[in-house]
Amino acid sequence: MDTMIHDVLIIGAGPAGLAVAARLREPTPSSIFTDAEHDRYQWIKRHSGRMNLRPRARDAQKSKCNAASFHRDTIDIKVLDSSGANWLNSWKKNFETLDISHLRSPMFFHPCPHDRDGLLAYAHKTDRYGDCVEIANCVHKSMSKHRRKKKVARGQSVGSSSKAVLEIDERDRKDYFTPSSELFHDYCDGVVHQYSLENLVEQSQVVSIDFGFFDDSNNGDPEKRVFKVVTGSGSVQFAKIVVLAIGAGGEPIMPRHLSTAEREGACHSAHLPKQAFLARSVRQKILTRQSTVVVIVGGGLTAAQLANKCIQDGVSRVFMIMRSALKRKWSITLHRENGSCLLNAKRLEILLKARNGGSIPPLFFKKLQAHIARGALSIHTETIISNQTWAADRKTWNIETEPTIPGFPSQVDYVYYATGARPDIEHLPFLSKIRQNVPIKVIGGMPCLTEDLAWASDVPLYVSGKLAGLRIGPDCGNLEGARVGAERISWAVNERMERQKGKITDEEDPLDAIYQRIGSVNMYESLEMRGSL
Repeated sequence: MDTMIHDVLIIGAGPAGLAVAARLREPTPSSIFTDAEHDRYQWIKRHSGRMNLRPRARDAQKSKCNAASFHRDTIDIKVLDSSGANWLNSWKKNFETLDISHLRSPMFFHPCPHDRDGLLAYAHKTDRYGDCVEIANCVHKSMSKHRRKKKVARGQSVGSSSKAVLEIDERDRKDYFTPSSELFHDYCDGVVHQYSLENLVEQSQVVSIDFGFFDDSNNGDPEKRVFKVVTGSGSVQFAKIVVLAIGAGGEPIMPRHLSTAEREGACHSAHLPKQAFLARSVRQKILTRQSTVVVIVGGGLTAAQLANKCIQDGVSRVFMIMRSALKRKWSITLHRENGSCLLNAKRLEILLKARNGGSIPPLFFKKLQAHIARGALSIHTETIISNQTWAADRKTWNIETEPTIPGFPSQVDYVYYATGARPDIEHLPFLSKIRQNVPIKVIGGMPCLTEDLAWASDVPLYVSGKLAGLRIGPDCGNLEGARVGAERISWAVNERMERQKGKITDEEDPLDAIYQRIGSVNMYESLEMRGSL
């Protein structure tokens, strides 16, 4: 085959895609090596030309580790994204559209695989630690022995009730700050530069993925099978390995179908207007100082961000309507529950239970409280829209709710549905061909992947993001899930590529050489071999 075949083709240039690309270029990830090992490794790199740091010959002969086999700069990576030709293009546009000032995730959730505290260090280095906001009610101060004795002397309780809330040591408080959007985006741009990931992203909409033989000269060797990826422009990309990192992927969840005429007065949060946030009819009313009313269906953070943005842009009154109770929380609980031992059906049950609808972080809820106090916003829990009709001549909605909301206006100018999207590979047309040729089990729209997040053991189509929820767990759709997915995928990709090159056999684990090296010499010389100094 004369056509170029990429080593790895990543579909999706969001945080999950960036995490995978960076991890493939990182020889010493923080998930494997300790901070002390990283510090020592960097010292070795700085002084490698000034003193003899090479392993002794007899030690080198003991090790089967080939330093070149772990040098990943040579991996040919191609990235396709439908929203643009830059990393995080859609992500950044959404943040800009909704004027999102800060992330909800803490400082240690980011796409860089090298250093868990990389974002924190970047904030200090650029003197932008003031851009970070503390996540309240997350870290509890540890009580010193001296203070405990004083409380006992005063007759105050220091028993189990005070211990029960002590979950995180005060020394870790620096981690529980959330970065500003601008700080996070600048850091991600630095990650792109650090791993030479510029100019890898091509704006293309993938319409088909197939896996098989596309060259008669392969003689039926299964290792010679490749992926054929067709884009909307008609171009064709070939790759040995494909990584699917497209987030939820499925269609937005809509409480009701919107007709063509009704779409003038409503939309889903996933389909916000590109040119202007507010609809033209709403903007015209604001310009002429007329009263405007917007209804937002949903009780999660996106719904809260929409409400805040509407009021900032001049909407007179916003009604948030949600069918469940309002959940104000911020949680980073990692759900594992011996996941490797669970059946996929049980995993789906745990996944849905852990999500349990959307929630609004306390930090953002303070903004909503300010709007409520001045009468611009009202929140109605355990309420649904029982009937709504669109008047095309007036460009307004007539909406009835259950239960009835006292003082609800007779005319509503616009409705936003912040009801999320359902991850479902059965509703992704570009996967239909590979699902037909290589069928796998699907439960609740979620693919039953291997432990390595592969489509099948002999099909190197790896999946990250929400579609990998049955393996990664409830964290699949956030930054932590992106990092976990990147770690699993990277090890599987590296092992597969080494096996294809004949550098390891089916009987040999690629990590055995590293572990042997650590045992026969020391961990620092092992790091030196892995870094191919």
